[in-house]
Amino acid sequence: MQRRNLQLFLFLATLLFMVAVIIFWYSHSASTLRASDSDFSLDRSLDIIRIEMYTNDRSDEVIMEKDEQGRWILNNYFFANEPAVQQLISSMNRLRVRQPVSFENRNQVEQMLDARGITVKFFVKAWRVHLGNFRLFPYQRAYQSFVVGENTPDGMSTYMRKSGSQMPFKVHIPALESGIAYLFEPYTREWRNPVIIDMERQHIARISVMDYNRPEQSYHLRRSDTGRFEFFDFDETSRKIDVATDSLRLERFLSSFRNVHYETLLDKEQEQLRKKLMFDEPFMEVTVQNREGLEVSFLAFARYMPESVDESATVAQRDPNRFYLQVNDGEFALAQYYVFSRILRPFSFFEN
Repeated sequence: MQRRNLQLFLFLATLLFMVAVIIFWYSHSASTLRASDSDFSLDRSLDIIRIEMYTNDRSDEVIMEKDEQGRWILNNYFFANEPAVQQLISSMNRLRVRQPVSFENRNQVEQMLDARGITVKFFVKAWRVHLGNFRLFPYQRAYQSFVVGENTPDGMSTYMRKSGSQMPFKVHIPALESGIAYLFEPYTREWRNPVIIDMERQHIARISVMDYNRPEQSYHLRRSDTGRFEFFDFDETSRKIDVATDSLRLERFLSSFRNVHYETLLDKEQEQLRKKLMFDEPFMEVTVQNREGLEVSFLAFARYMPESVDESATVAQRDPNRFYLQVNDGEFALAQYYVFSRILRPFSFFEN
């Protein structure tokens, strides 16, 4: 009897031990899952030096990387929109998981992420030797990688999943009453710096303005050896224009080439609209060259008011607020006159 009781006791003890081991293992695994699969945020102390966003087939791809001067470069060619990049990084600091995707919706969400998800990767600057303030051998280390999907049906969160994980989550930014999918659009036009000219007066070497509607109002404005700016004929570039000019207007003009930016680059739908609204010929061309020989040139095309080209309209009206811009024979952008009017000046503007 005592032996049977002892065997029963040992059996129960063994059973309880196994149950305890299973519970411990499951809890440990679950906590590991939560820690690794549900952490989408970035620590504020990190030095982010590279950001990648791309579709599954890489038909759309954005790569932004810091250069040695700390400027963000887009796709190894353009300057990136610094405020937009900083907004993204700041938003990443505040990301929080609202809840896991429910079991009954998980397959549908997984299919959406696999088919239409955007892969996002953040890289940080790290050091192979790091002892206190002593650091040697910097390198680029992948820190965060996840897939971003669509916003949830209620519009309050966004479906996201860590790369390599099988657990999707609803992610949001507390106090923001919307999803955050818009933060991760892998389109070059969304991340390009809209500034096309940002040149201080002392760096300007030459400005050329061609007025296509009034060719006689065209001119070259060049810096002389003494530092003064002088007007020259547009066609006979060596012939100086001797006319009394308003020095204050000239100085305001020379100081107006800072932060000259377009409103937006055109997407496919806007590009189709441009072909319908844009005047065939440009009304002005402006070229600015700095003292190192680098130059920016753009063509300005007038635009019809969208509502005035409807079939019901009798006369198409010119848009007084916006026009189309083509920079360095590249893509078209929509621009605002109030930004550019200070540099779209005919020669008569300077006459005293």
